[in-house]
Amino acid sequence: MATPARSTPRSLAEDLRARGDDELEALLAARPDLASPLPGSTTALATRATTRASVQRALDALDTPALQVAEVLAVLPTPTSATAVTRAWGARANDVLARLRARALLWGPDRRLHLVHAVRDLLGPHPAGLGPPLAEALGRRSPQRLAELLEDLGLPVTHDPEAALGRLAAHLGDAAVLEPLLADAPEGVRALLEKLTWGPPTGSVERADRQVRAAGATGPVDWLLAHGLLAVSGPGTVVLPREVGLALRGGRVHRAPDREAPAPRVQRRRPEQVAAASAEAAAEACRLVEELGLLWGAAPPPVLRAGGVGVRELRRTAAALEVDEATAALVAEVAHLAGLVADDAEVEPRWLPTPAFDAWREEDVPVRWLDLARPWLGSTRVPALVGTRDAKDALRNALGPDLDRGAALAVRRSVLAQLAAAGEGGAVDADDLAALLRWEAPRRAGRLREELVRSALRDAGWLGVLGAGALSPAGRALLDGDEDAAAAVLAAALPAPVTRVLLQADLTAVAPGPLESHLAQRLAALARVESRGGATVYRFDAGTVRHGLDEGLTADDALRFLADVSATGVPQPLEYLVRDVARRHGRVRVGRAGSYVRAEDPAVLAELLTERRCAALGLRPLAPTVLAAQAEPDEVLAVLRAVGLAPAAEGPGGELLVHRPPVLRSGPRTPPRPVTGEPPPPSPALLTAAVRSLRTGDEDAEAGERRRAEHVGAPALDHLDPSTSLVLLRQAAAERRAAWIGYADADGAPRRHLVEPIEVAGGRITALDRADGAVRTFSVHRVTGVAVRDE
Repeated sequence: MATPARSTPRSLAEDLRARGDDELEALLAARPDLASPLPGSTTALATRATTRASVQRALDALDTPALQVAEVLAVLPTPTSATAVTRAWGARANDVLARLRARALLWGPDRRLHLVHAVRDLLGPHPAGLGPPLAEALGRRSPQRLAELLEDLGLPVTHDPEAALGRLAAHLGDAAVLEPLLADAPEGVRALLEKLTWGPPTGSVERADRQVRAAGATGPVDWLLAHGLLAVSGPGTVVLPREVGLALRGGRVHRAPDREAPAPRVQRRRPEQVAAASAEAAAEACRLVEELGLLWGAAPPPVLRAGGVGVRELRRTAAALEVDEATAALVAEVAHLAGLVADDAEVEPRWLPTPAFDAWREEDVPVRWLDLARPWLGSTRVPALVGTRDAKDALRNALGPDLDRGAALAVRRSVLAQLAAAGEGGAVDADDLAALLRWEAPRRAGRLREELVRSALRDAGWLGVLGAGALSPAGRALLDGDEDAAAAVLAAALPAPVTRVLLQADLTAVAPGPLESHLAQRLAALARVESRGGATVYRFDAGTVRHGLDEGLTADDALRFLADVSATGVPQPLEYLVRDVARRHGRVRVGRAGSYVRAEDPAVLAELLTERRCAALGLRPLAPTVLAAQAEPDEVLAVLRAVGLAPAAEGPGGELLVHRPPVLRSGPRTPPRPVTGEPPPPSPALLTAAVRSLRTGDEDAEAGERRRAEHVGAPALDHLDPSTSLVLLRQAAAERRAAWIGYADADGAPRRHLVEPIEVAGGRITALDRADGAVRTFSVHRVTGVAVRDE
């Protein structure tokens, strides 16, 4: 229930106090920062709602009609009326005014509307491209020059500056006066005014502050200065006063009211085309993230001192994944957001897969995709910024700390929402989406908006949230928050995994579809991927087969697996290749002494002693079947493989060592969180509690007012938090106004003091206490309430 209030509120606090509970809940829902922390009263709520930071957030969320009307209100004098706003905007503005009032950017009844001061400040000195008021623009002139201007215009002369400026504003702001005045203007005056009318209203002129009279004016600038239609804003700058600009615009603040959102051009895609493209992209994204984890698990890139992955390491990763560097950066960012790769936080940190990566690999593609798409949708990271430079000309790196943009999350969700609104199979061009988002929130993202739109489309297409440029069924379900449905529709669109391959005599294997995960991993130990597409082609050669044998397979193991997975049997050339490599595998063995080379056939070792490529190893015979080497075993193995042998590593007891690449993992890590700078939206229960708290605070203030006796004439002091008290005290100091403060003295007893704040800094208030005329220092944390006095 609202507290009874005056029919015409005198402040925003009184206006809020008179609103219903549902209106206050709507305000807190529209501006979540006002509910964090919960304000103690409507006075505290009003104070917080008028701070620059809070008003900045509210303005950034306004659409074009609301922002235009706010600019109209900033141009018109305060208070104004809804009728005056409608006239100056060119369209009925009552519904837009209601939205601004609901957000506490405007208060008062329709006949006495007050724009919050911070809105006027944040819209800048030239709202809608109009200059400062004429009284402010011409206020730089001396009383004598103002009198001369009145004389030149044929107006009664006065040496009172305030009266002179008021007379000039009324005269020059009248279109009926301006038109005949310009009819007699010299050539070039109208052309100059046309350049300034719709903004920017300033221009550069040499010796702009020179003194001119109408009788001696020679050029367009001199004529305009002499007749008060231009004012001097600096030694070399002139400005078109606001009243003159409005008169030249025909009384309209904007060229036209922009009430309707631009209609984007929608191109239709066939539903089956969208689903197929989305499924293919989703599967490829999962594959690339898996390849990245395996690559970094074996050869982790170092973490740069400034954070992120270095350019060379990103280039190496891109080459290994067979993608461009921009895509490699996107793969790394998505894996990082999903918590699959992280900084291992060691003394010399490296980027490693996390323990979650191994569990993620075992899941089906729809679940793996969901684990990637969910964090991407809620992130503020912009991978497209990788490779660009910051204000200090430093390069932005993948996984670096400077890729977060607070507006990215809102832009991404707006882009997907617009594609959802376009209907099934609806694709919209990036330029049309950017224009639509510019209308929806002109102040959001600024110059980065177009880049964020394109980045959102590119990332969503790569991830499979889009298919053929349209929102996919899985993406639509994900956007609606139904993750189970998203995984289900993606699973239906994915081709069924295959369990058989076609082994061919040319030492290739063709998988006619996506192989089951465990089969693909085993096949990758014996063959390398030669090409991908609708079918995947694997190539066998001596090196790939040896790799499998190095990992512990025998020839019989390898051939048994190939026979099980093949739909056509094992071709004879492939069987010969496997058995030939297995026969030669381990005939030459390398162990650790310094290191040594051992072979059962002395002729093989004799050939090595004469081989030029082995000269660097420093080989010398110890026995007919043993050579000593002056190099590490790994180096000896690499050189002998280059020579064409199939050597194997040997253990201290002569056993064959199975070589598997090391699998490195970081410790458990928390994925990065969005960096929006915005508090989370309050829940319905929190909104109800907040309004109840406001009402309780107002009731306590009224009860305190009734009990007030210490100071006759002292106002009620609401209990305020320290940050709100500081805002009010700084305002009082800036405006040189007295203020009542509630203050807990050393004994804990509350006292009231009427003070004149001098300085507010470092948690202390230096002020003149009017009770005894002494300058005192008060601690902010002991101030219980503040009320600035109207004087």
